[in-house]
Amino acid sequence: MNPRNIDSQLFTKHGLYLLFDDGRSLDLTENAIERLTQEFWQDTEKIPTTIREAADFRLCSICPEKGSEGFCYALRPVIPFLEDIDRYLSYDKVTAVYVDEDAVVHTAYTTMQDALQYLSILSMTHYCRTGRKYRKYYVGVVPVSGTMQMVERMYLNMYWLHRGDPEQIQTIIGRLRDEITETSAAQVKRLTLICKNDAFVNAFYNTQVATEILSTDMEEMLKEKFSRFESE
Repeated sequence: MNPRNIDSQLFTKHGLYLLFDDGRSLDLTENAIERLTQEFWQDTEKIPTTIREAADFRLCSICPEKGSEGFCYALRPVIPFLEDIDRYLSYDKVTAVYVDEDAVVHTAYTTMQDALQYLSILSMTHYCRTGRKYRKYYVGVVPVSGTMQMVERMYLNMYWLHRGDPEQIQTIIGRLRDEITETSAAQVKRLTLICKNDAFVNAFYNTQVATEILSTDMEEMLKEKFSRFESE
């Protein structure tokens, strides 16, 4: 489906809509995820015993709720959509429609793994008890715009929130990289056990890669990017 043919007025709620070439569609807006997640996790019969009791599904070693009953909160917005997402491979194309916090509609004809970065970010920074504190650094990120654009926006958010203090920025980047890497790696391990295809797995892996890119010399990279305009 060509994104240019999409009527943006049909998409009004914050979050992601996936429109597949085979005619299927999937509502991954924030409200839909929250509603379906609550319904799914309240019905214990929908969660196989093998999943509930698997060691890999327990809380991470750095989780503030480690030692309590249950398993990773970051799985909550993922498991209910597993059957739908597992129909497709990571490189299968999909039309992604993302509505941001300001109701601006962004569209892209992209791969499943890139489109699902929205759900990966939501999982890692909203549901994950460790990643919650980093949510503010993802404000304004457009998940369907690509990894580099996401990283650049995150760095600019850090620069603004920490008033350009290089020491604070590097401290936050190092902490975010270490913790998100650990939690997303654990999520990849869990998903590898239960996913038939690789779309979800690669989406979480890409989120992990983004934190590694963030650890490079982003300030120098952005200076070089903006320098092209100095001679104009």
